[in-house]
Amino acid sequence: MNVNILIINGKCLSMDCNIIYNWIGVSNDRIVALGFGDEYKDVINHFDRLIDAKGNTVLPGFIDSHFHMVQTALNRCFVDLSAARSFKDIGDLIVETGKKNPGSNIKGIRIDQNNLIEKRMPNRHEIDKFWNDTAVWLNSYDYVTSALNTYGLLYYKIPFTQVGVQCDEKNMPTGIFKLNANAQLRANILNEITDFCRMDALNKLMPHLAANGLTTVNAVEGGVVYCDRDATFINDVIKQKSVYLDMELFFQTFDLDRIQAMGLKRIGGSLYVDGTFNSRSAAISFDYNDSKGVRGSLNFTQDKLDMLVEQCYRRDLQLAVYTIGDRAIDMALKAHERAANLTGKTNLRHRLEHVELPTDERIKKAKELGIIFSMQPAYELIWGGPNKMYAQRLGDKYKDTNPLRKIIDGGVKICGGSDSDTTEANYMYAIYSAVNHPISKHRVEVIEAIEMFTINAAYAINKEDEKGFLKYDYIADIVILDNDIMRVNKEAIKDIKVSLTIKSGNIVYENGQFRG
Repeated sequence: MNVNILIINGKCLSMDCNIIYNWIGVSNDRIVALGFGDEYKDVINHFDRLIDAKGNTVLPGFIDSHFHMVQTALNRCFVDLSAARSFKDIGDLIVETGKKNPGSNIKGIRIDQNNLIEKRMPNRHEIDKFWNDTAVWLNSYDYVTSALNTYGLLYYKIPFTQVGVQCDEKNMPTGIFKLNANAQLRANILNEITDFCRMDALNKLMPHLAANGLTTVNAVEGGVVYCDRDATFINDVIKQKSVYLDMELFFQTFDLDRIQAMGLKRIGGSLYVDGTFNSRSAAISFDYNDSKGVRGSLNFTQDKLDMLVEQCYRRDLQLAVYTIGDRAIDMALKAHERAANLTGKTNLRHRLEHVELPTDERIKKAKELGIIFSMQPAYELIWGGPNKMYAQRLGDKYKDTNPLRKIIDGGVKICGGSDSDTTEANYMYAIYSAVNHPISKHRVEVIEAIEMFTINAAYAINKEDEKGFLKYDYIADIVILDNDIMRVNKEAIKDIKVSLTIKSGNIVYENGQFRG
């Protein structure tokens, strides 16, 4: 047999019945041979490229189940304020950016108010002290709150009567935007961006993704706080095969006719049933620990969600809705149960995204309905555990968030995502987070964490017959690590790097070099 690529001396985790191969042969875009020991010498007559895995782990290419592709690409062009700890830190970065790009508007992202001394977003007067020569737009890490300077307030022209415009005691806008006003502001800003800029940003993102072993992504685009043009742009990119990786588009729209006219089979991603813990808008069944009487809010009535879910069932569209709090999860499951009873369909692999606070009863119901949980393990190490945001907002209930062990034991499949760029597209860190959950009873085994980003993620997009495994005639999406993930200390998983990424039989990343 002749092959293009022969990988030897690997711990090749097939993800199939615990089989670990030692070598893999790749021809064109497919895996054409696998085996043990040195038997490749009896099978392979010729190879174009020999790769020695040096005893390290070889995995199927990673699949990210929840990724804001255009937003991630564009945000790399904006000012990252995630490390800011005060308004002064924010101001210093704004001034530095303004001096480097005179005359240009400034866009700052990923502000975590919990990390700021002031514990809030700066208002327009506070931003003006640093910069008012051009428009300044600042956005929180969860996208739900924006802040403008006075110049920006006039430049972006959001009606002051819009719901979510914060005003002072004189009924003048403070520059803080939430709810509808924030959504409109973000839409105005993102709609200004040309497709040329989108494509340029996307191309610049690809080396980073290849370096992290990503071969397939669920691109969740469009919708309330994003931009519908992002979804149609990604649809064009998919058709033209403009980037090295495969993308599955989840269009965040309620227009089912438009979805079907575009030839799509999936809808949603961030169709918000509720909000976030950080903004206290996730719908929970108890008071927020730091805000008595507040229990978050639901963005749907039960009837409205029922109708959306029913129509997706009847049109055979896979639906992914955003649910974080237990009340939102309950509402979504009720809608799915009703639709399943009406249509008799339970095989569409519908998904709940994030699902951070499910109870035993809701896990059992999801199992019965065939619902998949699309989750982000890295959330826990960033915001979970004692003394972090979840504990501040939820009190002792932080011990119940993202109960990965319980969900898996309850028979519900978890597909893993990064939610980039809310959190980084780093799959070693995500696997590490699942294995080292701050609440020990919620931890999973290493192989179970890997499954979230391989076989489960493939199943969640109906691709398990061609992706997610290292098997004969599967697409040759392969990642080689620089260590043996099954043997290192669990604390060291986060330090493992991807040394080589193969997408459809082509080496797209190797030892620090992007070759896509």
